[in-house]
Amino acid sequence: MEAYMDRSPALDGRIKLRDLHVLQTAAQTGSMAKAAAHLAITQPAVSYAISELEHAVGVPLLERSSQGVTPTVYGRALLARSAIVFNELRHGISEIASLADPEVGELRIGTTPPMSAVASAVFNHLVPRYPRMRFDLTVGPTDVLLRQLRQRDVEIVISRLASMAGNDDLCVETLFRDELVVLCSKHSKWARRRNVSLAELVGESWVLPPPTGFLTGIMRSAFEAQGLAFPRATVTTSCTYSLSVLVGNGNFLGIHPRAMLTTPNEHPQLTAVDVRLPTTNGAIGLIALKDRSLSPVAKLFAQSVAPVVQNIEPKRTSSAMRR
Repeated sequence: MEAYMDRSPALDGRIKLRDLHVLQTAAQTGSMAKAAAHLAITQPAVSYAISELEHAVGVPLLERSSQGVTPTVYGRALLARSAIVFNELRHGISEIASLADPEVGELRIGTTPPMSAVASAVFNHLVPRYPRMRFDLTVGPTDVLLRQLRQRDVEIVISRLASMAGNDDLCVETLFRDELVVLCSKHSKWARRRNVSLAELVGESWVLPPPTGFLTGIMRSAFEAQGLAFPRATVTTSCTYSLSVLVGNGNFLGIHPRAMLTTPNEHPQLTAVDVRLPTTNGAIGLIALKDRSLSPVAKLFAQSVAPVVQNIEPKRTSSAMRR
């Protein structure tokens, strides 16, 4: 009977996971000797494993020199795909563990800095009920997280949703909508003022993200919509923690998603200035790969988001990913 899919001769027992792992280690350490020490095997065993791989694929995978080894263009291609293979195997083993015992498992999740508060709140909700579950949280910009999602380094991503054009391989569920707010200390004069106009705040000291930041364009548009110039940053940082410390303990203002003030609990130091930024209202979504089934832990995480975000946005779309 004809095979259901074409198989390269290199796949017929000639490429071994162990050899791929050796190649990964040699590339990461930049040295056959260091790879051998890291793997607790001999250097000839490392050389043999890589030679077997090169023979199987028919091209050189490493450039060898007196300074060490570096991947060739062929090696970089194989390493990129082998990373996905190992991540999928890790995902499969975790899923088997969850199926055998629904109270265990591991979830690797990526969030933007503002949405790490949502992920943390879900962890707080789940861990008391499932103490043997493990979570690996990666925080970064959306473009980096989506790349990690495609490489299977993370299983799901929580981020503000921009245009999804060109992302047909992704499955998106809107969790809630969130509006940016102007942040100040609870002891600030602006915390006590009502019906503040945005124009009154332009000349204050601001903590703002870098000009190239994802939210910066949204912030800038909010000021321009009211005919105002975007404020000059006194402190520029993409770190949510630094923002909260600077604003909470000084006379700075900042701009951040409202979720930071309410999730998982009311922020002890920060509050929102009574000024609206209506053009900044946007959807926050849970993003996954369309062709990859979610693990039991990921499904449980998705189901647990609703009670966590109900104080941010009561109305949410029905789940398309909790099937």
